[in-house]
Amino acid sequence: MAQPLFRAYLAVSADGFIARSDGSVDWLHDYDPVEFGYNDFYAGLGHIVMGRSSYEQARAFGPDWHYAGKPCTVVTSQALADLPPGVRTHGSDFAALAHELRSGAQGDVWLFGGAQLWAGFLSANAVDRFELYVIPHMIGEGMPLFPPGRRDLRLELLDVATLSRGVIRQVYRPL
Repeated sequence: MAQPLFRAYLAVSADGFIARSDGSVDWLHDYDPVEFGYNDFYAGLGHIVMGRSSYEQARAFGPDWHYAGKPCTVVTSQALADLPPGVRTHGSDFAALAHELRSGAQGDVWLFGGAQLWAGFLSANAVDRFELYVIPHMIGEGMPLFPPGRRDLRLELLDVATLSRGVIRQVYRPL
């Protein structure tokens, strides 16, 4: 069995933001991720890793856990109450978590979060793909894909495609 890929899979505005300053992604509501291959991506997942803020936002989607049936780890230093079935917490030892998931995940690992989560896994040499869906919408300000002061990171372009409605899919591998 092949080792799972650790994939940062996300939408980004045309001006480089992943969310508004308050965390809102309302600018994505007109873009159904299913239209851009989300179901195939999700079917290939064996595990989801979230930062705490992303987890809290996902819990706000409604009373039911949106990712039921997929094991999920929330990287946090704080205790979380009322975790849904299949969800656990883990501290910020990214190298240990990556090692555990590389040997145990039954499919790819979705790094569902923001810059802090990706930076932690990058420092552990555990990001295999950045899959960016550039949405033709400029939001002006918000949470950047990577904040100022980030480390220098060279990428190799693996694929680029123009999708419907002007969305561009870019797939990179960190070098």
